[in-house]
Amino acid sequence: MALTPDELYRRLPKAELHCHLMGAVPAATFIELAKRNGQPLPSEDPDKVYAFVTFDEFLEVYVAVCDSVRTADDFSRVLYESLVADVDSANLRYREVMFNPSNHPWLPYPDMLDGLLDGARAAQHDRGVVCRLLPSINRQHGTSAAMELVETVLAHPRDEVVGIGMDHNEDLALPELFAEVFEVARERGLNVTTHAGEFGHPERVRTAIEVLGCRRIDHGYGIARDEELMRRASDLGVHFTGTWTVSVDYHGDDPATQPVGHMIRAGLDVSINSDDPTLYGVNMSTEWIDAARTLSLEPDDIVRACLAAVDAAWLDEADRRAMRKSFQAEIDALLVA
Repeated sequence: MALTPDELYRRLPKAELHCHLMGAVPAATFIELAKRNGQPLPSEDPDKVYAFVTFDEFLEVYVAVCDSVRTADDFSRVLYESLVADVDSANLRYREVMFNPSNHPWLPYPDMLDGLLDGARAAQHDRGVVCRLLPSINRQHGTSAAMELVETVLAHPRDEVVGIGMDHNEDLALPELFAEVFEVARERGLNVTTHAGEFGHPERVRTAIEVLGCRRIDHGYGIARDEELMRRASDLGVHFTGTWTVSVDYHGDDPATQPVGHMIRAGLDVSINSDDPTLYGVNMSTEWIDAARTLSLEPDDIVRACLAAVDAAWLDEADRRAMRKSFQAEIDALLVA
């Protein structure tokens, strides 16, 4: 008997390119770490501790989680737990995890890396999931802090650190302010991505592509308002690490107006990612299922997004080919199951 679409989407192998570590900490772990490290909690109820309504309230919760993660062992634990949880819930095989070193000024970057790598290696050993790291600029900390982060990343190279990102509230720090930072990063060999157009501004996506030199954009929903820019992005091979629940929060769930659907139907290179899974109460499987139902996507659309993530992953070419071959074989077997 053929798999239902929902069963297929749960069982498909998954690579994720847009996931924030501090948005993937299990609620019970956040509560335990906050209490141990003397950080105030909005609630001690795991079902309520991640409650928020507005984006500003979301960032307040996100910063509270950051404040609770204090030591290298804490970083190891939260990364390990987040990876294993999504292996179990979503058949996760590969993830590039974003983290903001400047949100944790009490811990030196090399120590932070040691903790993260311990957690990543333990998860790979125990469950086979591969993790790579993306130190991310908190744009609200300004351009000097951004340049300092780039220099720090370059001064402490690790094979598992595959590039840099930029996140937090783009309304408070427009992408063009970071042109020099991204130029330095690119010229010195770092892959670059940034959150852009998250709230629907196409000019910010254009700036990320044309000024910051990004060929991967996180969110990017504003591009759906600019047909010419969509054609240019397609010609340049720009990949968009879309999300579902977050995009619905900002843009509504009407299939006729949801930008992720418009981007997919326009033929852009789009993957569907979980973003901040525990804060939003989602995982990769639920995101794919909900997006497919709401947008009336076919299994071929989801498979295309699945493989697009592999093709856009910042792996060396041999590893990417091996992962794609493995994914394709597993997908082919599922499609005839």
